[in-house]
Amino acid sequence: MSRCSISVTSNAYACSLQLPFLTNTFIYMSALDPDFEDYTDSCVDDLSALQDEFMQLYDIESYEHWYYDHGIGAFHFRSDSGKNLYFKYVDVGSFSTRANTWNWGWANSTTPVRVSRALKKVKTFGEANGFEQLTQGLIDGDEYTGWAMTAIAAKQLSAIGAYRVPVDDVLFIYFIFTNELTQEEYDAVKEKYIQCDLHDSGRAAFVCQHLVKSEGLGFNEAFETDPDIDEDDDYQAWCDECEAARLKEGEWNDVSMAFAQIKVVCDQCYFEIKERNQKK
Repeated sequence: MSRCSISVTSNAYACSLQLPFLTNTFIYMSALDPDFEDYTDSCVDDLSALQDEFMQLYDIESYEHWYYDHGIGAFHFRSDSGKNLYFKYVDVGSFSTRANTWNWGWANSTTPVRVSRALKKVKTFGEANGFEQLTQGLIDGDEYTGWAMTAIAAKQLSAIGAYRVPVDDVLFIYFIFTNELTQEEYDAVKEKYIQCDLHDSGRAAFVCQHLVKSEGLGFNEAFETDPDIDEDDDYQAWCDECEAARLKEGEWNDVSMAFAQIKVVCDQCYFEIKERNQKK
């Protein structure tokens, strides 16, 4: 891939489109486990075929520009003629040609959990099969390692396509796309996210005023939440005192809501608040 300039607006990155091509000939890390090498070869073959289908189905080469937004986890292709194409993505990881290292997205402190949480399945698969390359956050490699790891993630997560973008001359980020978004779905996703002073941006969540900066107050939820699972419904939680007020009134009404004084936080703040306030 040739170099392309990157401009930053909010949390989105943009540059002229340069699509990387996959090859069936990959050079892997030295001293690989034969089982791992066989599995990787199979995944690379599958991704090569998948990528051809993806390119043709979505006519990717007709889009001159791309953008990705970690804040909402959506990738945007745009053409000069005004066409738009959107995908939900997983940030698989990055490869540095200077250090010759691969860094999994789940191990990168700058990668938001919302765009890397799906990789837990890949890591678990690696643990179950003794594939250290899938369980170590940072591994040595060569210029093909990024595509090899991306091929494995694509296989495990049933991706519909993959993409690589340059950060600079020596660092490349690898994505897999999990599903297409319509314009309406993309707009709806954007509406669910807010700016956060601590985490840049995140999905909107709702907690009572008492939970925001406190510890050990109890954590009552509208439904059981898990940071590794995306839910369609809004995250909502309140402390034990608010739960007592709700039960006293028999419902959420003007009185109980006035006591709760619901605040809006991002999803990462929500789960940090949950950890602090759950009673052991």
